[in-house]
Amino acid sequence: MNKTQRLAGLSDRGKGILMSIGGVFVLSPDSLLIRLAELDDYTLMFYRGLFPIFAISLLLGIYYRSRFVGALLRIGWAGVVNALLFACINISFISAIQRTSVANTLLFLSSAPIFAAILSLIVLRENQRPSTWLIIALALSSIFIIGWGSYGSNGLLGDIFALCCALVTACSAVLVRYKKDIDLVPSIILGSIFTTCYGLTQSPDLSISAVQLVYVAIIGFILIPFAFIVLTIAPRLANSAEVQLVYLLESILGPLWVWLVIRETPSLNTIIGGTMLLLSVAWFAHHTLKQEAETVTVDA
Repeated sequence: MNKTQRLAGLSDRGKGILMSIGGVFVLSPDSLLIRLAELDDYTLMFYRGLFPIFAISLLLGIYYRSRFVGALLRIGWAGVVNALLFACINISFISAIQRTSVANTLLFLSSAPIFAAILSLIVLRENQRPSTWLIIALALSSIFIIGWGSYGSNGLLGDIFALCCALVTACSAVLVRYKKDIDLVPSIILGSIFTTCYGLTQSPDLSISAVQLVYVAIIGFILIPFAFIVLTIAPRLANSAEVQLVYLLESILGPLWVWLVIRETPSLNTIIGGTMLLLSVAWFAHHTLKQEAETVTVDA
């Protein structure tokens, strides 16, 4: 059996994990581009919401064609709630990263899988696999090592926004999993509209230079549409907590991009804990795909 056949034969869970890995790699330069743009909170929110409206509408228009309007209407109450959650993710993430370090922001976001696992257990009665709980334990240990002596040092308010972002992200993942019979990707368009409207009502000045426009266009036309479409689809295929675990990789890749380009140097604790986190998620992804490949081989 060749590699293409194996990928095609993966279960929904395996496909969801693979999609999540692709999504996190695409999303990882987001923090760096926000730093480079050097825009105020509300101007950034406006443009970060504006561009995905057109990008995702175009992608869904190509996919659904004449059924596009119907797909928008079918999102129902769950889609409206998910749109509000998406807007909250955008607003809290920008508020966090503008007030604290990239490393702190992304490390607090690393708590999303723990929230997702707990909410899945309470709302969906979906208990986690032993390997998932093990990775969560390792992730918590990694976060503790990274944050030892540094939490709050660069801005307590930013840390709180980041923690709120993690909680809302987990809520969105669980909602998507709960309503997996409905395509909630169109709700990202509505959520982007909410984000843009909020930025428009709050920002005193939406002026932007050509260079800044390039940065936010990359975020809005490429990073957010691809990553959040994946993040919306993947929980329909794989467990919500497992999808969030893969997105822990952003807490390593985001600061790495920032360090490489603008030399925001991570501490020794960040390097040690980050290595633990990276190896844990890598093992989790490898273990999952190996299980899926063995299952496919047996079924074949």
